Amino acid sequence: MVRTEKQKSATQTSERQKQTSDRAGGGDDAQWAAKFEIALAVEHSAPDGLAEQVLEETRLTAVEAGTSIREVFGDPGAYAATVAAERIDEAHRSSVDLEGFAAGDRFTSSLLLAAGQVFLFGIVLWVSNGLWVDVGWPTGGSGLLLAALVVLVTGVIPELRAAGRLRAGRAAMACAGLLVLACAAGFTAIPRGPQVSVPAPSLFVVAALVGVLGWRLSPERAGRWFRGRAAGSSGGIRTDDHDDEAWLTRLSALLRGRHGVSAGAAVRSVAEARDHLAASGGRAADEFGDVEVYALRLSEGPEKSRRAARAELVPTALFTGGLLWWGFDLLSDPEPGSPWFWAKAAVLIAGIWAWITTTSSLWQKLGPGGAGRTGGGTGSRA
Repeated sequence: MVRTEKQKSATQTSERQKQTSDRAGGGDDAQWAAKFEIALAVEHSAPDGLAEQVLEETRLTAVEAGTSIREVFGDPGAYAATVAAERIDEAHRSSVDLEGFAAGDRFTSSLLLAAGQVFLFGIVLWVSNGLWVDVGWPTGGSGLLLAALVVLVTGVIPELRAAGRLRAGRAAMACAGLLVLACAAGFTAIPRGPQVSVPAPSLFVVAALVGVLGWRLSPERAGRWFRGRAAGSSGGIRTDDHDDEAWLTRLSALLRGRHGVSAGAAVRSVAEARDHLAASGGRAADEFGDVEVYALRLSEGPEKSRRAARAELVPTALFTGGLLWWGFDLLSDPEPGSPWFWAKAAVLIAGIWAWITTTSSLWQKLGPGGAGRTGGGTGSRA
């Protein structure tokens, strides 16, 4: 049967729409979407849901235009920067730290990291010693303290600093030093004493419990824990007394802790704010607004990426020392027939790869032209 012109036109339109839809969901657009999502999350710390919303908008636009997303929106990294500038407000940007972590993210991630370490430790023990493992209280207790140390160093201390609780952060660092000594003593110096046999898979249960806690715990809730009881809608300042000194103290703590500004620069910024208040006779909250947003404005500028890189120097140096010690311990007494040897070798290889990646990134940020990519530094009053 001969088709009418309307049927032919409808068929052709349907085919064009199908081809356009296939193109929009094709390989190039999928790569574009992945790069855009990574850039928006890593470089601009976008709030949850923004990437999905923007990607749906770009897909629909590309379908209507009958072309690929790249041809409409250009480079994914550049478009991510445009979206961040237009659609991520100061309230969100002021809540993330120098490395782009929102409140609570580091703590929940540290729980997942500790769970993974306990799980791998259980596998190695099972393979090397069999189903039942003899454990004494010094080594067993040191293993638990080691897991706590991981959470403390990777989750608690950074969260306290980002929340502006510098004294609590220093106290946590002192506790971390004590835990290191306790772990070293438990594994080496303290006699093992009476031993009990426990099934190696029991560590999997512990890992599962910690992992579920880290997965189910809301970062927002964890962030409130670290901000303290005084935290309120105005960045931790009580909303019923307009205490200017508390506002200025909070400003200094946020600049130094959350945004990595040097102590001298933070002192100068606070002194300028205090002089302005003395001259104007106004209240800090009225003159400058929300303390967290104001701290963000002061911290933005061409030095922000360099400050982020400098903040990574000490952890990178410690990681380098630990990696060298790990490699020396592995190679000084090699035992290729032991599963522990190959487990340590795998950790060493992964550590070397992470070290190369980290140091390369630091070199790019601290080298000539490294500043200015992300913005930072202390600026003038907004």
